Amino acid sequence: MTRAKITKSSGATLIELIVVVGIIAFLALIAFWAYRTQFFKGYDSRRKTDMYQIKVAVEEYEKDHDCYPLPQLVVCAPGTGLRPYLDRIPCDPTTKASYFYDHEDSSCPKWFRIYTTLENLKDPNYAGTIGPNGVYNYYVSSPNAPKAGYSGSSAFYGCHSGGCVSIAWDASRPGPECDPNYSNSTCYGQCTDSGTGAPVNECQPWK
Repeated sequence: MTRAKITKSSGATLIELIVVVGIIAFLALIAFWAYRTQFFKGYDSRRKTDMYQIKVAVEEYEKDHDCYPLPQLVVCAPGTGLRPYLDRIPCDPTTKASYFYDHEDSSCPKWFRIYTTLENLKDPNYAGTIGPNGVYNYYVSSPNAPKAGYSGSSAFYGCHSGGCVSIAWDASRPGPECDPNYSNSTCYGQCTDSGTGAPVNECQPWK
């Protein structure tokens, strides 16, 4: 009689233990997803702030130069290209890469767009599949910039030893493999110093 009671008690305890573990695991999963979402929101908030600061600086640059800056000025390493309008250009908080700067195909651009990828896909500003290779989902731009959409696969170029050469797309960034980069095969003549002919604006790996 006693043994039967012990067996019954042990079975009930095991079931209760399984139920408790299951509940704890379920609550932990909910907490993890909630924390993960808040983490994403924090990074996305930083991205929006960064891009707004860059946008303001680029607009101020245009007021003084009658052109928007070329890509070699809008990179986060060393990040000083927009002084005195912005002391230091910020990098993406997770990839540490420059935000992707798109502009009119001209040596004196009249519009620009800056792209990033938000991690919180439920963000009210989520714009879907846009930009080169369709890997971005958020952007800011000059008031006169064409509306951003999916632009398909795009070719990019960078300066190497004074020459303008084709560069690859880095999906982990996402973006061109180095900065600064251009969407024109001439790099707008930015690969050599106009006075000395020395190589300048070398396309540097972002990692």
